[in-house]
Amino acid sequence: MTREFDYEEQFHGRDRKKWRKERRQAQATDRSKFKKTDREEKASVDIDPSWRQGRVVAITGEGIWVDREGKRILATLKGLFKKEKMEAKNLIAVGDLVYLTDDDSIVHIAERTSFLARTDISGRKEQLIAVNIDQAIIAVSVVQPPLKPALVDRYLIAAEKGNICPIIVINKIDLLDAGPLSEKERYLDFLSVYEKLGVPILSISTTTHTGLDALRALLKNKTSVFSGQSGVGKSSLINAAYGLNLKIGEMAQKTAKGSHTTTTAELIALPDGGYCVDTPGVRSFGIWKLTKDEVIHHFHDFAGLGCKYPDCLHINEPECAVLRALEEQKLAPLRYESYCSLIDEATGGLDNWTKRKL
Repeated sequence: MTREFDYEEQFHGRDRKKWRKERRQAQATDRSKFKKTDREEKASVDIDPSWRQGRVVAITGEGIWVDREGKRILATLKGLFKKEKMEAKNLIAVGDLVYLTDDDSIVHIAERTSFLARTDISGRKEQLIAVNIDQAIIAVSVVQPPLKPALVDRYLIAAEKGNICPIIVINKIDLLDAGPLSEKERYLDFLSVYEKLGVPILSISTTTHTGLDALRALLKNKTSVFSGQSGVGKSSLINAAYGLNLKIGEMAQKTAKGSHTTTTAELIALPDGGYCVDTPGVRSFGIWKLTKDEVIHHFHDFAGLGCKYPDCLHINEPECAVLRALEEQKLAPLRYESYCSLIDEATGGLDNWTKRKL
């Protein structure tokens, strides 16, 4: 007796389990449910005059904290939003402009002007870090933890995708003199390469207060998000610049990694005007739906080297000008290492978090 599913297997030329898995993957990546017209219809909501407007300042286990005319309100998200099937892991983020009913229920989220996002830990959804912000402070450090140019490039691409102005802040420069010579050389190489990209770079020490005046000037009357690796001193930078008392952690001596002292993103009003968002540190930063073209566009300095083939990926192609420049020491190895990491991910390779897990 022939079972019914045998016909299905014969038709598809594969086993039933594998076929069903592929069908689920196809449904999960189907873009039709995220059409632009659908998003536009959701955005065109008639605002009820009785609704009150506020701004999300924090999201905690208690709920969503909204600033309403200087007063913090603990709000809830209306059930209708929770039922929506979206690619975003979080429906709402710090910085969102929202409308609330009299019972403090969020019924509408205003259209966002900018955002900083990453791929969530599952690799299947976009995780919003902060929205409606002017600039991203890409915080890195030297020595403890060491400088990581590849992480900087990831943030630079994410900032461009989210319509945010990036600023690179290198903390703990007071450790360079007593640290390994290789770290100081890497720091100097980084400056020589990345200053040419036109991105503002500040070298800061919260210990000696070097560079804090320049940081305050850049933050004044702007809404900025501080983001970066755990342990680089994001909260320490804000504390030192404004005399605040945000909680900070210690470095783990064995791993040279920081602890996640900041556990939730929070919008903080700055004394000189403007706001900043202090965010939890990351161990890796996956760019949501990174494409090959985005990587190539970001490393636009490679184009001027004059590769023979216009579609050269600069990996192992013959007569590659980028590889030749690397060999002749005309291209900084740290710049090329960062490129390889990103192009591998964009062309189907694994992101850094997954590589480390495996």
